[in-house]
Amino acid sequence: MLPIPAVTVEVKGKRIQTLTDGDGKYTIKVESPQDVLVFRSVGYSTVEKNAPAGNQLNVTMESSSQALDEVVVAVGYGTVRRKDITGSVASIKAEELRDIPAVSVLQAIAGRLPGVNVTVTEGSPDAEVKVRVRGGGSITQDNAPLYIVDGFQVPNINDIPMTDIETIDVLKDAASTAIYGAQGANGVVLITTKTGRKGKSEITFSSYVAASNVYNLTDVLSPYDYVYYQRELDPSTSSNNSFNSMYGLWEDVDIYKSKPGLNWQDRLYGNTGLQQNYSLGLNGGDETVNYNLNYTHDNEDFIMLNSGYKRDYISARVNKKISQKLNFDFNSRMSNTKITGPSISDGRKLREGVKYAPVRSLASLTEDALGGAEDITSAEALSSLQDPVLNVVNEYKDQNRFNATFNGSLTWKIIDGLSFNTRGSYAFNKDFTDNIWVRGTGESSSNGGQPVARRNDQKGSLWSIQNVFTYNFDLDKQKHRFTIVGGQEMNSSQTNEMLSESKFYPEDFSAQDVLAMWNYGTPQPTYTTIREPSRVSSFFSRINYTFNDRYIFTFTGRADGKNVFAPGNHWGFFPGAAFAWRLSDERFMQNTKSWLSDAKIRLSHGSVGNARVSSFWRQQYGFVTSGNSLYYINDAPQSALRTSTTLKNENLTWESTVSTNLGLDLALFNNKFSFTVDAYSNLTKDLILAVALPSSSGYATQYQNIGSTSNKGLEFSATGYIVESKDFKLSSSINISFNRNKIRSLTANADQMIVNSGWGLDMGSDDFRAIVGQPVGLMYGYVSDGYYTFDDFHFDNNQNKWILNEGVVDASSVLTRSGNYFGPGHIKLKKLGGEGNKISPDDDRKVIGRAQPKHTGGMTINSMFKNFDLTAMFNWSYGNDIYNADKIDFSSYEGSKRYQNLSTLMNIDDRFTTIDPSTGSNIMFGNDANPELFQQLNEGKGLWNPMASNARILTGLSRTALSCD
Repeated sequence: MLPIPAVTVEVKGKRIQTLTDGDGKYTIKVESPQDVLVFRSVGYSTVEKNAPAGNQLNVTMESSSQALDEVVVAVGYGTVRRKDITGSVASIKAEELRDIPAVSVLQAIAGRLPGVNVTVTEGSPDAEVKVRVRGGGSITQDNAPLYIVDGFQVPNINDIPMTDIETIDVLKDAASTAIYGAQGANGVVLITTKTGRKGKSEITFSSYVAASNVYNLTDVLSPYDYVYYQRELDPSTSSNNSFNSMYGLWEDVDIYKSKPGLNWQDRLYGNTGLQQNYSLGLNGGDETVNYNLNYTHDNEDFIMLNSGYKRDYISARVNKKISQKLNFDFNSRMSNTKITGPSISDGRKLREGVKYAPVRSLASLTEDALGGAEDITSAEALSSLQDPVLNVVNEYKDQNRFNATFNGSLTWKIIDGLSFNTRGSYAFNKDFTDNIWVRGTGESSSNGGQPVARRNDQKGSLWSIQNVFTYNFDLDKQKHRFTIVGGQEMNSSQTNEMLSESKFYPEDFSAQDVLAMWNYGTPQPTYTTIREPSRVSSFFSRINYTFNDRYIFTFTGRADGKNVFAPGNHWGFFPGAAFAWRLSDERFMQNTKSWLSDAKIRLSHGSVGNARVSSFWRQQYGFVTSGNSLYYINDAPQSALRTSTTLKNENLTWESTVSTNLGLDLALFNNKFSFTVDAYSNLTKDLILAVALPSSSGYATQYQNIGSTSNKGLEFSATGYIVESKDFKLSSSINISFNRNKIRSLTANADQMIVNSGWGLDMGSDDFRAIVGQPVGLMYGYVSDGYYTFDDFHFDNNQNKWILNEGVVDASSVLTRSGNYFGPGHIKLKKLGGEGNKISPDDDRKVIGRAQPKHTGGMTINSMFKNFDLTAMFNWSYGNDIYNADKIDFSSYEGSKRYQNLSTLMNIDDRFTTIDPSTGSNIMFGNDANPELFQQLNEGKGLWNPMASNARILTGLSRTALSCD
């Protein structure tokens, strides 16, 4: 037996450790006979032994390839040994997550798992975290994965802290997810929480504090450039013009060069976010009872003004061995979350932080004035924007979320190898939100400056019952090993909601006044929604067969019936099959044992569904909320319902995905280095899409099963334990994923679908396309050709304006608001097709950007020096274009809205200007026009005049590099 050098030997629970020398020998100080020694080394399974003080302790360590028999992975209604996995499964353990300062588990796994893309939609405490496994196949329906916690389906995992998680396993191919049938098309995330372990009681405590700051804010015009820009918008030379009343005489404009300006973004997001986490645990057990208790407290003050997050979480898990044949398991989780402050996207607060004037006008209230409605004649009030700070400070938003889950399980070992498990789960949740807008907020301003109060109360419940038989047996001295799983499951979930609102409180009421005297307002109609329960009944089975520990077969099938579809379409069947070959155990591979620890080839094929849709087979109804559409009795608005514009469809059925996966797993040098490669092809058909109906039908659309998409890709991951010494350890992991998405078909008579993002474009608002043969997420718009130069126009002295030369492309047919600003310095668009020189929205737009990345990935580096450790994590998305709507908005003059700031892209030094700097007169056109001076002032300028287009328009520079101008 060979000695093993560099084995870490430590006293469990104490900071006492050493390493074995080249002969495998070690010496360590033991303080108590009850101490336990832990032996760890890369490539070998961990060993724990009682420490005999003053005596010699020899230990035999098994290589990790043998330890694979002990490593289990959750695969749905059971576990399998890591070596027996036939599908594509990515896993991460608790020790890899414990040092990451993140409240959300999903944020912590970003960039850690190949083929799993995690995106945080914004920086607010209640921001949605989107997860996509291998791209997602649906165009309009839910692409989120299915979440399973301790064997039961849950709507999300936002309430579970990382301190209570043991493992996370992600099932990616259809053969693995087929056991979840109609819910598994988008992948399955399996979470196993911590359980009790045999041994003496152990109390653990951990805590961390983290700080965060904002960076890369949008640079905006200085006070001087802003005032200069306002003069361009109002170049009147009369003594009583609006510019003079707002900012003073033009000859005094240089005063603004020394004015520092108001940094609204810094006032909104300039806080240092402080995150605190405290976790206390109790774990232990004996031969008959194991237990685990955990309490976690999270407290986070966000960088945004008046925003915070608090969560208290407690879990308890007890496993009781009633007899040799009966085991009982009970676990419960409860969380209470309090989120304060509005989100940055709610009420366009991010936009106002950029576009609000950087300097107060002479007609406004003083900077230090308390909140309230500004002078209606001030520039700030006329800008159609709200004071960014008041809009946040004077909006009270308090969200209280409570979740409680109770799981119970009874396992009966009927005979040797055959067991029956019956378990149930019940969960309920409450989401109670108070939202109050007082003076200085947008909602209040639209109601005469009087406070508005809104209360949303949601309550939901979920229950599940499972009955599962599992039979493990072998034949011919374990040459043939079988695991057969068969079972039945029922799930039901329902959410009810009540929305109440009151308006027209006294103007001087604060949020606390409203809470204390809610009845002082005028009640609006109360909207109560009792949603249809979502119910699923299922039958499933899985057979695992292993021959000679080398050839592994898995066959899976599940039948699901769900009430979101009409009678006759309730049921669907979803099969899957997989094969794995452990070629490293073949005789002809014996010569590779010195460097090849493990090698396995996997092949799988299966079908799964996506039934997480609404009941489109029933006629939908919606509330009437518009004030001018409500019915009034004695001047009091009444609640009302009306038929949805979407026609029901009783023939609707599942979206289904057929997936094929080919994988290779390698481990080298006693598992010091491991590699996994997966290639896959997913075909999704019967997409649920909204189809336009003739107006004579009385409806606008109907959801139908039409169209299909495909996702093909390659995933690679690698892990290496690079350095293992007494004082220093270094390991690293990297993963990269390539996914190619394509729309295979849409409706029978169309090869493309027009989509409107709806964010606020003035021209070309139908800014997305779904095109057969192309990926999802195509951005559609005009192509920028820079700006018109003086060679494109000539000045007409009779009309005192610029006239476009013959043969030059004419963009004024699209940018119709330009007026006399259509001249040199106006944005120019490329002519792409059609006849003549006039730009047409039909002929002169094309695909200018693609949302799908070329590849995504992540890298983690872990290092430890003595008792200090450092972890660095990186994740990326490369090759996708960014639809920068903010850049469009922040560099455009919109309609007739003055007194709004712009980004520094539009600073005076870099763009066309239209006024004489000495007089402030408009020299581009009109009575004071001076074409020679106008040309002289704008020589060498690189950008157009923002007033010229007078609209927000999406343009791109090329097909692969999107630029939002």
